Amino acid sequence: MRLTRRTAEPGDPAGPVTARTAGPVGQPEDSRVAFALACVLTVPVAVVLWRSAYGPLAALPALGPLWLGWWGLRQYRPEHAARQAAVQALSQAVQLKDRYTRGHGERVGYAAALIARELGLDEERTETLRCAGVLHDIGKLGVPARLLRKAGPLTPAERRVMERHPEHGAEIVRGLDFLGEARAAVLHHHERVDGTGYPRGLAGEQIPEAARIVAVADAFDAMTSTRCYRPGRPVAAALEELERCSGTQFDPRMVAALTRALRRHGWPFADVPDPAGHRQPGVPVVPHTAHAAAEGAGARTGSGVAV
Repeated sequence: MRLTRRTAEPGDPAGPVTARTAGPVGQPEDSRVAFALACVLTVPVAVVLWRSAYGPLAALPALGPLWLGWWGLRQYRPEHAARQAAVQALSQAVQLKDRYTRGHGERVGYAAALIARELGLDEERTETLRCAGVLHDIGKLGVPARLLRKAGPLTPAERRVMERHPEHGAEIVRGLDFLGEARAAVLHHHERVDGTGYPRGLAGEQIPEAARIVAVADAFDAMTSTRCYRPGRPVAAALEELERCSGTQFDPRMVAALTRALRRHGWPFADVPDPAGHRQPGVPVVPHTAHAAAEGAGARTGSGVAV
């Protein structure tokens, strides 16, 4: 497996952001390339028709689609930018409330897009799934900060409050029609294929495909990210754990897709410890919180990957 490592840069505590996730994840540049190709193919045809015995009017059928494409591209670009700005603003809001998740959403979005591409999904769905990964924890805006930052384990009552964050998230993004199936991923990314997850206890194919993709991406980043209470696992070890929980917690197809994608593209967010084994510069130090306690509990019981 080829692992691409990255050294944190000054002033970049959250790791790479969306603008830096080039490579296997598609970009809107594809639309401009397609439009340029249409020009190359259409303009010569229009010139020939213009000079033909039928006169200039014969060129209109060829020039019409070209004009429509130009107009559509002009409309697409500002709309796309506005959608990206909305997703980024929501992501930053939850990061401000819970420092534990700083950079987590962007990395989950990147991993979700890797899985989507490996499954052969088109660029529109791939982008939707990237947004689903970025926003999957937006519901934590509805969780009291004292629970997000609590030192030690949660009580059963507190855990029930924490486990409502997918429902809070679904309410927050309900009016954003452009998110499409990403809204279902926000609601169901903590479901398990064996039916023991939350908030609805869905099982297998009942869980929306987008949610099954984001669940794997979320768990993978949770395991490979360094926290103040434990170092991030190596990519290979995290994939082994996903495989161990495949068929019970995670959809085996999504786990296999992520494994194949990482073998080809690597993981650009892998931690690089210094020779003394200290935390790399730029990784924020956060207190031992309820997140750490939940993750530790999951590891002790062997019930699955806690995220």
